[in-house]
Amino acid sequence: MAKHHDHWLVRFAEIAAKSDKLKGNPDHIPLLTAGMLGECGSVIAELKKEQRDREAYPRYLSRMMEEVGDFTWYFIRLVTELAPTLLRELSTAKPASTKLVRPTQRFLLFGGAVSRLLEVLGESNHKPSKAFASQAVDVWKHLLSIARQEHIDLQAATSDNLAKTQSRWPEDRKFLPLFDEDYDPEEQLPRKLTVDFLDRTRGAHSVVVLRCNGINFGDRLTDNIEDPDGYRYHDVFHFAHAVYLGWSPVVRALLRTKRKSVPKKDEGQDGARAIILEEAVSAIVFNRAKQLNYFDGIPTVDFDLLKLVHEFVAGYEVEKVPMWQWEVAIQEGYRLFRLLRNNKGGTLTLNLKTRQLKYRPLHKPHR
Repeated sequence: MAKHHDHWLVRFAEIAAKSDKLKGNPDHIPLLTAGMLGECGSVIAELKKEQRDREAYPRYLSRMMEEVGDFTWYFIRLVTELAPTLLRELSTAKPASTKLVRPTQRFLLFGGAVSRLLEVLGESNHKPSKAFASQAVDVWKHLLSIARQEHIDLQAATSDNLAKTQSRWPEDRKFLPLFDEDYDPEEQLPRKLTVDFLDRTRGAHSVVVLRCNGINFGDRLTDNIEDPDGYRYHDVFHFAHAVYLGWSPVVRALLRTKRKSVPKKDEGQDGARAIILEEAVSAIVFNRAKQLNYFDGIPTVDFDLLKLVHEFVAGYEVEKVPMWQWEVAIQEGYRLFRLLRNNKGGTLTLNLKTRQLKYRPLHKPHR
């Protein structure tokens, strides 16, 4: 049994080290410490939510498993950096003895152990010490106690954590194959397409008209808000989804490329509910983008937003798409959105084979 634990824990430590994006920062250890403290709070907060909402919180176990996995990542990174030989002792450790303690108290004891570890780190100025090693073992034992109480497989939790991390920061970036590769061309998203975004004035409103091969299609969109913000160009996000995710129920509906030959796909993946879902995702991301100048000059999309989107599309084929592809789709979509908005229209060229979406200004101004 000891060898089994040693294998997965040491392996987890090795892979976690490769995914550590904080490494190289002069405050590396303090930041890992802050991350560990934050995740400790999240673990305890999940218990509070379950106690408060009970039957109304069906995702308790999965959320607790995720938070425990996240805590373990920060904790093991600290151990690896400050006391790597401790991993073997942790792999054979037993849960803390808390037989006479109420279940809720186990979480508070865990929080107390983490607090004492923080005190030790502060006293040693975040340097390796015997006190750190001793207190780290105590934290681990309390975590094992919680995992046993909540029926959480700690190895599975860390595996899920690595999968999530790999989805966000993979070692090798390779686009997932397009979802409709095995369908006839008329049921595929067009592999190449050129679309004009024409900005028109209609009374007091500005509207955007989509045109392809001289034919208008889709609805004429306004910003649909009192304070104009350019949302009338938001179809660019759907085209970005098509190119970088290989998924867009909205584009399928616009171009009449639903997978009718397979009724289950047509209804479950290309139907009205999927279209509403994609529109909702676009609105959620847009709300965040407005707070960040539409991601102008921002090289990444924050992890929490990507996790929210990933969670939102659960149950649909696009849930298979890793988070880094979502980041590309969002970044490129907003790069082109800013160009369309600033230039009052333009032409987009989509290429799903090369996963490219290009912009050029309209040749002649449209009035």
